[in-house]
Amino acid sequence: MTTDAHESHDEITSCDDVLSHVFEFLDHETDDARREVIAEHLEDCSPCLRQFGIEQEFKALVRRRCGGDPTPVGLRDRIKVQLTTVSFEEDGTSVRVERTSIETITEPQER
Repeated sequence: MTTDAHESHDEITSCDDVLSHVFEFLDHETDDARREVIAEHLEDCSPCLRQFGIEQEFKALVRRRCGGDPTPVGLRDRIKVQLTTVSFEEDGTSVRVERTSIETITEPQER
């Protein structure tokens, strides 16, 4: 059984499917074929287009309100410590978990 590029995007067949991918669409994190399927659905479905507009406005609000705040010191390191990779074997019985850890060295400041 072969799968072409179009068939891999057939999973987006309902409003729920479109709305579950709306943030990926807004963040340009989808490939061109999926973007096209979502865009076509939004053109034809006013309820989804309305919800898309709400999500778009929400992202713009967050960007306006939080965009100028400086990143807290150590945030990047705390995020890296929390990163975990989980993978499953094809049959669903094997699980692999990796936890990232980092060592932070603080150098004394010169006076």
